[in-house]
Amino acid sequence: MSALEIHGQADRFNVRPLEDICFTIVCRGTSSFRSQLLRVERYSGDAAIPLLETTPVTSSIDAHTERRLHAMCVRPFLEVPGSEDALSGASGVTLGARIRPDVPEAAYQGVLTACDTTTNRGIGIFLRDQRLTLLVGDGHAKLEISLPEPLQPGNWYEIATSYDQTTGLAALFQRPYTSSTQSPRGAGRGSRTITGHRKLAHLPEVPLILGASAKYISGWTAAEESFIGTIEAPYVSAKSPPATDLWGLHARRPTTPDLVAAWDFSQELSADGLHIDQIPDIVGSFHAHCVNAPIRAVPGHRGSLAGGLGTTPESYGAIHLLERRPDPERWKSRIVLPVPQTP
Repeated sequence: MSALEIHGQADRFNVRPLEDICFTIVCRGTSSFRSQLLRVERYSGDAAIPLLETTPVTSSIDAHTERRLHAMCVRPFLEVPGSEDALSGASGVTLGARIRPDVPEAAYQGVLTACDTTTNRGIGIFLRDQRLTLLVGDGHAKLEISLPEPLQPGNWYEIATSYDQTTGLAALFQRPYTSSTQSPRGAGRGSRTITGHRKLAHLPEVPLILGASAKYISGWTAAEESFIGTIEAPYVSAKSPPATDLWGLHARRPTTPDLVAAWDFSQELSADGLHIDQIPDIVGSFHAHCVNAPIRAVPGHRGSLAGGLGTTPESYGAIHLLERRPDPERWKSRIVLPVPQTP
């Protein structure tokens, strides 16, 4: 008989009154489990055995729940509510970020997208069979280009893509960072750019998603093309510069007048690593929301600077989209707790 194991995770770290918080439970060695809400009265982690004193609180989740075999495990990503029309009327689009893939050889991974892959509508940066790929389409015609140099797991890259709606010209760019200093290779050494051309009728309205792509099933939802790795400082611009200007564009992005959205994951971090689920758009109103608890306060491409999170939060401006798929023997259940208006 296998040992008893019960693990759980919440889909958010903070919740407001009248919102729901969902707990995903994975268990082995038992056919059921009991859930109960507890109020922590006292906690001390100084001793060898941490002291935890709790008081039960009556709630709607007080129950015994039967385990069930999981169908799939939804991976972490970031959604941008209300961003369907973020690129509406734009004559061009540029997407960019710094990334460190964990499993680049996975079949299809959405890194930064405004794309519905079920109908080939929109635009997005993907990893496909270890190569950086641009997909842009209008539901009828599409353009797909990939860089020939494969991405290596554990290495940081600056990536960017642009598409000109007027001319149909597209460009895709990647540049590796050296493993020793995590600084860009000098004079563009190691960078790769590829271009393509296909004029599309229009760019459809699809929401921005970080770490996945979208599909329409009674409303937009995240697809399974999930990125497995770390993302730092993603941005979206309503401008399509020439392919030669994509080199180093990431460093110049704060000054561009056509910046639609940009996210700094070091925002809203406290000294102990706690954070809110919403990550502000530092140039506008397209705030990102963490889904399925991605790991924040992760060192970026420069590594951890001296002083730690409390004094150098800017060096922890990355977010890790860790694969959480359990093994087939485990089981999963969901418990949803509605938060009341008053305690």
